Amino acid sequence: MVATIKDVAKRAGLSQATVSRALNKSGYVSQETLARVEQAAAELGYQPNWMARGLHGKSSNLIGLLVPEVMSLYDNSVIQYMTEKLHAHNYGLMLCIHNERADLDLKYLQLLHEKRVAGIIYTHPLNGDNSELVHQLAEHLPIIELNRRREAGLLDAVLADNIQGARQITRYLLGLGHRRIALIMGEDELTTGQNRLHGYQLALTEAGLPADRRLIRIGSFSRQHGEAAMHDLLDEDVAPTAILAGSNRILMGVLKTLTARNIHIPVDLSVAAFNDTEWLQIWNPPITTVDIAVEEMAHWAVDLLLKRISVPDVKPTPREYLLGTSLIIRESCRAV
Repeated sequence: MVATIKDVAKRAGLSQATVSRALNKSGYVSQETLARVEQAAAELGYQPNWMARGLHGKSSNLIGLLVPEVMSLYDNSVIQYMTEKLHAHNYGLMLCIHNERADLDLKYLQLLHEKRVAGIIYTHPLNGDNSELVHQLAEHLPIIELNRRREAGLLDAVLADNIQGARQITRYLLGLGHRRIALIMGEDELTTGQNRLHGYQLALTEAGLPADRRLIRIGSFSRQHGEAAMHDLLDEDVAPTAILAGSNRILMGVLKTLTARNIHIPVDLSVAAFNDTEWLQIWNPPITTVDIAVEEMAHWAVDLLLKRISVPDVKPTPREYLLGTSLIIRESCRAV
């Protein structure tokens, strides 16, 4: 049997009104009383109906933004562009950092709902985790996925054309004469990783070349994965002549390994990456990259969200907006 506030009140020896104030943080209760309520709730396995709680009252002028971290320049750029755009429309931003953890993701979803945000933007939705909960929330407020999505057709999404971007940069490397092009990529169960892997393989197929699994390293979108994968590739019997790093964080690890092993770019190895940021421009040598137009994606996501907010009684069919990428050629790749 599901425990109720009445059960918690009985176990704690308190009134239902006191228990309600303690659980909802909606009025003064002493620390001793709060501890009694929390202990009773834990013993009974009581779960507050936070979904119903958040449905009461008018929504705020806040937009929830869920990001995995704030250390990456990509996420910092998204936050900056969205803050500016929302401010122009008299909306504020409530930033939640989930660190790719499902438990934090769940807590922030509950918090955003209880704060009655007008909508939510996910920059990196977690694959599979809390999906059912997200879909329940989407019945009551608009949710936009940005540059990564859980499952096609369920939520609105604004995405970079990662297939075309990966295809374009791989074709560029092929045009320089490279035939052993290694790809270091993040999780292939996520759409970003899947699409970049597909674009890479597509370019090789079009050139009449097989996709050599020994040149593909799939892991996380992290510096640690880039560092370890680069060491591994350099130790292959026939090392690659070019590296395609699947994200800025992966690229950081790649560059750390190359520096440690005294390998020079592009004399010893050509290097290219995804997501243009300022540090790629000032690295020595500047890094060739595929730009995914972060500012444009952020603005599209905000515009779409505000459009959905403006018609709250309409449940539209989820839309997917695919934005183009551009190849930026610098000095990190050479012909072979």
